Amino acid sequence: MFEKIDLKDKKILYELDINSRQTNKQIARKVGLSEQVVGNRIKRLIDKQIVDYFYVKINPTLLGFMHIKIYLRLHNLTKEKEEKLLNELNMANGVFWLASLRGKYDLVASIHVKNMFDFSQKYEELFGRWGDYIFDRNIVLIEKAYTYSKIYLAPKQKSHAFLYSEGKEKPIELNKLDYDLLRTLNKEGRKSLIDIAQQLKVSADTVRYRINILQKKKIITGFGVKINYNKLNNNYNIIFMKLQNMDRQKYNKLETLSRINNNIIIFIKTIGDHDLELEIETTNKEELDEIMKILRDNFVTEIKNYEILEVTKEHRMTYYPF
Repeated sequence: MFEKIDLKDKKILYELDINSRQTNKQIARKVGLSEQVVGNRIKRLIDKQIVDYFYVKINPTLLGFMHIKIYLRLHNLTKEKEEKLLNELNMANGVFWLASLRGKYDLVASIHVKNMFDFSQKYEELFGRWGDYIFDRNIVLIEKAYTYSKIYLAPKQKSHAFLYSEGKEKPIELNKLDYDLLRTLNKEGRKSLIDIAQQLKVSADTVRYRINILQKKKIITGFGVKINYNKLNNNYNIIFMKLQNMDRQKYNKLETLSRINNNIIIFIKTIGDHDLELEIETTNKEELDEIMKILRDNFVTEIKNYEILEVTKEHRMTYYPF
């Protein structure tokens, strides 16, 4: 069932998307409402399941992880077996994102692994006994990725970019409290310092200090909100792009174009069957057509081929899947 929301709700969602740890009072000043009304509206967005949860954004490469996406085309799979597969993947350690697709592939699973040997073991653990149901697969290594703020919710606002994967950093050692903190913030990104402190049996000042340290080390890159795009009757698509004749200047132009576009929410430079992925949320089909026109007009000779997949349902999205 679709839910209608007004401009004020959209502005609140935008503010939660760029920093979900903002207080109601901080958001209220930006959207022109009272603190109490903002709190009530956030509660209503949660009750209507437009907001699923609030999460911490991290850069997994600083924890020693590679980010790999696995696209699968399935066959001979009954509804019952498909649900069993989804349940297993949804509960599996290391699965960052899981979604059903419409198009060339039926399923995508993003996973975090330490190295290629770890990936081989993880793939066998996740899909080994499902081999008879996998018709085709596409394995993509993430070289660099950004998430962009969802400015389609508030088009006059500024776009923010958050790095969430880049492979050149050296891993940083964390202590047990840091890992417990990331685990707590994983789906409770707006939880108060006092509540987190009571849960972890430390002081609120210690929690504040450790969060600040993790942000300074760029392990925590931000705090976001998981919005159920289906509830808003929005469309979610992935564009695969095969490129040619590219150089650093052209990549920078493509990245800038993606960041300032209202509907592009994720930019991923890949190593695999295609060179780039763009993830896009739109409110109608015309917006997707316009994005493709802009891309083709600006990169006439560089876009060798492209393919569009529709995300029909997100089953899991967590930056700390451990």
